[in-house]
Formats: sequence, C-alpha cells, structure tokens
Amino acid sequence: MFKPSPRVVAALRERVSQAALDAELARKRPDLTGLLLTAAADAAPLGRDLTAAVCRAGCGLLGQRHPGASIEVRVPPYAAVQIGFGSGPQHTRGTPPNVVEMTPETFIDLALGRLAWEDATVRASGVHADEVARAFPLTSRGCDAQVPTA
Repeated sequence: MFKPSPRVVAALRERVSQAALDAELARKRPDLTGLLLTAAADAAPLGRDLTAAVCRAGCGLLGQRHPGASIEVRVPPYAAVQIGFGSGPQHTRGTPPNVVEMTPETFIDLALGRLAWEDATVRASGVHADEVARAFPLTSRGCDAQVPTA
C-alpha cells in the first residue's frame, strides 16, 4: 500500500485521470500503487518524486504478493524489500544471503513488463536470487494494465 504525500499527489495530477486520483484519495485508506504504475507506463520522464514513489510502491507490492525473507530486492536509493517464494533460508538480520539489486529504471521497466528478466541488467547474489524473475511484471498485462487497489 502506498500512502499519498502532497508532492506525489501533485505530480500524479499531471499524469493520470483526475477522476481516478480523486476517487482513490476519497477512500478511507487510499493506495496509489495502481495509479503510480499507470503513470510510469507513460513514456515521459517521471522525475525524482514519481520515480521514488513508483519504486517504493512497487517494492511494497512485491512484499505483499511474495511475503518472506529469503531474498532482498534493492532499488537504490529509493527502496528495498525482503520477499520469498517458499524456498531458501529465512533471513533475520544483517545482509541476506540472496540479494538482487537494480537501478530504478530497470525496476520500473521490469514492473511494467517493458523489459524481460533475461534482458535486465541486475546484480544478483545467492542461490535463490534468480527466483525474483517470477515476480515480474507487477501488472497483469504489462504496461497497459492498472494494478487493482483493494
């Protein structure tokens, strides 16, 4: 769940449907994840605030969909999340044995389905690190889909 901040809301107002944004903001617990991924699907550069928000929201969605602590996905300098697929050691503290690190641009392209895992430049270490490929894309049909915000 990605909570709205004034800067992110202002940046989103320029990129997504006003009605969709207002409807989400009117909810008791607004979640901007779907709208952020929709905004990222646009070819225009996101800027720092939206790039950070998309990475944080995407990592949050990864954590919701794949709870666990066997792999850490890092998107410096914006976000990191520990996920799992039912295999591998459960990490409790320090540097985890399975780490996947990528640039924000790579993360966004993987999340939207614009880039295949095999073509992505990522730094991965650990036996189970490549399992992260199963988590992408985050949208159901690549960059044309909006993630449901339940």
